[in-house]
Amino acid sequence: MKKKRKQEAEPDEESAQQEVAGQEPQEEGTTVEATEEPPEELTPEERIAELEGLLQRSRADFANLRRRSLADSDTAVARAETALLREMLTLADWLEMALTAEVTSPDATTLQEGVRLTRDQLTGLLANLGVKEISTTGTFNPDEHQAVSTVDDEDQDPGTIAAVIRKGFLRRSEVLRHAQVKVVAQPEAPDTDKDLQEQATPLDEAAEASNDEPSSKDPA
Repeated sequence: MKKKRKQEAEPDEESAQQEVAGQEPQEEGTTVEATEEPPEELTPEERIAELEGLLQRSRADFANLRRRSLADSDTAVARAETALLREMLTLADWLEMALTAEVTSPDATTLQEGVRLTRDQLTGLLANLGVKEISTTGTFNPDEHQAVSTVDDEDQDPGTIAAVIRKGFLRRSEVLRHAQVKVVAQPEAPDTDKDLQEQATPLDEAAEASNDEPSSKDPA
């Protein structure tokens, strides 16, 4: 009898706990089913607007990808062209050096003429590709010139290009190769201590000599 009363009291305690938690007491044998709200259906107009937004974003992403791909391709082509043009400039230097060789026979003269024609054709090809020589007259420009050494020349202003060691070239605004030059050096600063010594007056020299002479009076 006591066991039956105890079993009947247990559901009452469970019902009290559910009431405290804000839930309605459940009868025995019943299960709680999770209630989920059904997704809100879009109207045809809203669905069309959503699809149009997705299409616009897809087009923008594709346009950005295409633009980056073209930029990377242009950069790669420009680097390859620059490397090739620099090799062609080196070849032009060798032809220039070949033309400075002394000619001692008719065969050498014919060979030199062929080298000159080759040099001229290569120079014309470089010019057609937009390559032009850097000017080496006037003042030194660190953006286009490379100072190999300095020279002393009182007849020219400091910073003036005195001689060209190797020609420089540029294509459009890009420097393919800096011109190697010799630059007139800055004059040395005067030695002020030496100048002051040379400008000493005879009176100062006499005063120094009198200080060096021994005194004629005997000490007491």
